[in-house]
Amino acid sequence: MQLLRLLGVVGVLMLAGCASQKSLVPEVTQGVAEDGHKTVAVAPAGAVCSRTQCPVLAASWSSAKAGQAVLMVGLPYQKAEVTGADFHVGINQVVRVRSRSSSAAPELGFPATAFDVPLNLIAQLAYAARSWVRVYTADGRSVDETLNSGEQRGRAVESMSYFLSAVESASGKPLAVEGNRGGLLERFGDGK
Repeated sequence: MQLLRLLGVVGVLMLAGCASQKSLVPEVTQGVAEDGHKTVAVAPAGAVCSRTQCPVLAASWSSAKAGQAVLMVGLPYQKAEVTGADFHVGINQVVRVRSRSSSAAPELGFPATAFDVPLNLIAQLAYAARSWVRVYTADGRSVDETLNSGEQRGRAVESMSYFLSAVESASGKPLAVEGNRGGLLERFGDGK
């Protein structure tokens, strides 16, 4: 009888611990702006991190500029402003992000900058087989971190794929984005 009580207490503690952990599903919000345009945003999420200064990405979209997204790049545990990022996608493609957005980055408690990017870059981050990012700061330093090693995918990669699905849902039509979405038929060249 005492063993059953002990197991019951352990079970309750485990459930409480699980409930207090962050959700594994990225937080994506959809809405309508005051001007009537549909909006989608995804909460900040990190790369595959090997250090405390782990780059964090978030994105937002508005139907007012359907082919564009605002990509937020943040870098915790340092004080210098984020000035840009280079996204290394696939074998040899590098996308340099420097065009600051008029949209402000959310307050995260660490430096973050919002950049205007083509929606296609978000698709590349979400669906590329391998990717990594180099984040530049105003003090002349840079931090490199893996987004998708092929074996490990950062939460930021997962967030971008959920974000794109929400954008498709909000726009009411499939996005014309390049990249393998991970479907079996697409991997064998038969996906439509």
